[in-house]
Amino acid sequence: MSKDLLDYHDALNTLLQTHQPMVRSETLPLAQLHGRILAEDLPVRLDVPNFDNSAMDGYAICGADHSSWQVVQRIAAGDSAQGPALQPGQAARIFTGAPIPAGAQAVLMQEHVTHDASQGAIALAPGQAIRPGQHIRRRAEELQAGATLLSHGARLNPATIGLLAIQGYAQAPVLAPLRVTVFSSGNELVQPGQPLQPGQIYDSNRVMLLSWLQALGFAAIDGGALPDALAATREALQRAAQRSDAILCSGGVSVGEEDHLKRALEQVGTLVQWRLFIKPGKPFTWGHIARSAQGGMDEDAPPCRVFMLPGNPVSSLVTFQQLALPALRRLSGLDAQRARPLQWQARANFNRSKPEARREFVRVRLEPGPQGWQATPLAQQGSNMLSGAAFANALAETAPGAQIAHGDALTVYPLFDTLFDIL
Repeated sequence: MSKDLLDYHDALNTLLQTHQPMVRSETLPLAQLHGRILAEDLPVRLDVPNFDNSAMDGYAICGADHSSWQVVQRIAAGDSAQGPALQPGQAARIFTGAPIPAGAQAVLMQEHVTHDASQGAIALAPGQAIRPGQHIRRRAEELQAGATLLSHGARLNPATIGLLAIQGYAQAPVLAPLRVTVFSSGNELVQPGQPLQPGQIYDSNRVMLLSWLQALGFAAIDGGALPDALAATREALQRAAQRSDAILCSGGVSVGEEDHLKRALEQVGTLVQWRLFIKPGKPFTWGHIARSAQGGMDEDAPPCRVFMLPGNPVSSLVTFQQLALPALRRLSGLDAQRARPLQWQARANFNRSKPEARREFVRVRLEPGPQGWQATPLAQQGSNMLSGAAFANALAETAPGAQIAHGDALTVYPLFDTLFDIL
């Protein structure tokens, strides 16, 4: 490996270590919290359960050594248990969620008793036993007031939002979404819907990245297409840095005479790393640009982070998911471990005898097999062949110089995993 090329795993670790969360919060109602990251610890406000209650429809009894009980009360969910305490040999008809009356030692399921309507009494059915405390949910057995309900950094989902509602929270403080400006670069690019001239192509990367970011909850800003001109590129980066937390560019980052992004970043900011030992995606670059008070930004704000992706659509997709997105998720408030790409294990459903010098991310289709998931590569593996990625559902990682035999274990990364909130 060339000394100036960085391995994928070294690059990922460096990105996650050097990109710390940008703390900016806002308070939102419960209905708007899905997918957002909690900005502070939230305490348990109420014991759960808030009172001893029945886990079953049945009878609360006093006197576990009795064989029959006189039914003297009826308590439904929502009722108060303010009546007289049960005495030995007495029972209360009770329903799920209803408060346990004083003096009750256990709840008998209604299926486990016989009922004598004429006497208003119940008896334990043959073969049934009584365990003290059975079918009683004790106060605070699930959550105790004062404990931590949810911790800072938790990504909220429907269950945690429901938990907030149980505790009476109507709103919660969450980290504000990261502002990401997306550029594409190249004179050859044309906006979809416009006519093509000879030598031109439609701009697919920018809309792909914008839609991806928006689906993940980022505040995505369309920066447009940059011309192949150093001064214009430099000025666009400088302007975007003042209104954004991060900049995402695709194209214009290689070594050609018309590739100006790398040089523009060096002139207005800091280039941290250029080129990786991966396939596809070798010319992946990152750095940062200092921000000032312009555009309403705090002059003490951390620098705007810059990620420059290759122009080939598949290279852009792979480096975004495997490198830029983890860094953005880290900046958004996730801890370094949870910011990493989701990975599974699968078996190779292919052979490869000719080794690849670089670490490669093969576009594959994951399907269940007799030994678990199996990965079948798509036919279109070129870095310009987006159709191969469009019909893939994962990337399979192959180590530099590795030969692959059918059935070998592979690390695979589901594509678009966070679109399904698999974290």
